[in-house]
Amino acid sequence: MTVNDRIKEITTVRKWIREFSLFGDKTRTDFAESSGYRYAFAKSDQLLFRYLTKTRDENNCQHVFLSVDARDVSHNPLFVFYRIHAFTNNDIRLHFTILNSLADGQFKTKERIIQDVFNTNVYDIEDGIDSTLYKKLEEYLKLGILASKKEGKLKLYGLNRSCIDLERWAFAIHFFSEIDPLGVVGSYLNDRLKRTTKYHSCDPFLFRHHYIHHALDAEIVQTIADAIHKQSSVIVLNHPRLQKSGCANQKSELVPIRFYHSVQSGRRYLVALRCTNHQMSFFRLDRIQSVKLGNTVPDYPHCYNNALERLKNVWGVSDIGNSELTHLEMIIKVQSPDDYALKRLDAEKRHGSVEYIDACTARFSIDVWEDREMLPWVRTFIGNIISLKCSNQSFVDQFKHDLRESLKLYTKGEL
Repeated sequence: MTVNDRIKEITTVRKWIREFSLFGDKTRTDFAESSGYRYAFAKSDQLLFRYLTKTRDENNCQHVFLSVDARDVSHNPLFVFYRIHAFTNNDIRLHFTILNSLADGQFKTKERIIQDVFNTNVYDIEDGIDSTLYKKLEEYLKLGILASKKEGKLKLYGLNRSCIDLERWAFAIHFFSEIDPLGVVGSYLNDRLKRTTKYHSCDPFLFRHHYIHHALDAEIVQTIADAIHKQSSVIVLNHPRLQKSGCANQKSELVPIRFYHSVQSGRRYLVALRCTNHQMSFFRLDRIQSVKLGNTVPDYPHCYNNALERLKNVWGVSDIGNSELTHLEMIIKVQSPDDYALKRLDAEKRHGSVEYIDACTARFSIDVWEDREMLPWVRTFIGNIISLKCSNQSFVDQFKHDLRESLKLYTKGEL
């Protein structure tokens, strides 16, 4: 990749990769915003050429497939997008001359570093780089590349060397890089491990379900986690669910609470309170376009504790703000104590409770703020349900209606 061929921000690529992760085969005309398609495709084609398949139909329209088999990939290939950064020729020269000056491990003043830089003959005294070099030193301090200390009134700069033995943590780093929401940190540590030690990764972990596109949400997750730590709000620009509906991106100020990760679908959500009415909402991370820190929330601990208390009775990722809990009871009966339906009931009950009436009969009961999310799950026990009661009668009515409609597909009889 050439110096001028760079990605200034990852937002455009995130949108492009998300489209392929969710929908697979796409053409340029399928994108609501086709202006950024060529740019994102060119960069992705350079970096993900092993995983992109391109075909053309009878109308000479190019179709692109993104296909990654987790069995063949031990490291998330999308981390490569974080290695691309906007820079100038001067940035490159300063980077290497600064590190060359501090390579001996000593802490030096800014003036001493400038002297070393001039000694490299990369710059002349007439270039006047004092101010630019100081800004670069402060930038590297913020990034953690450099460390600083004071001697009297003098500020000294030196390389930020770690005393941690990365080789001892090699397996943990590898696992962290592939499963953690901020796995990009582990990816950088993996690269450092390979450069600074004789350790050669044997790729000890393989993943049956590897949701690699989450790597592109790392910056979003880091900013939100920082806001939770600082007890502040976040300003979120969220993409509408229906991309071709003509709706503009939605901007909201939220009080972040925690992250939810679905082990069934792989989707990840932000649980947050809207600053306007403090109603709890769930936002898919892969639809958040951008996020930035907002204002400090004075009563954040109170908001946080109230939200956690309400989450105890939330079944999925929806809460319409009901003020009363809905109680549901379901009794199922199976033919054998080893029937898989009973094992599922135990494994998937969440905050509900299971009471065994006998070896083949069990009663499931739960209190939830919103019952409609439970309907698809309850339907999976059709054939074993002998009793279904709900304090919200419309839930039972909807269940029976769906059952009648399903029956019409197979028979002309009535239920």
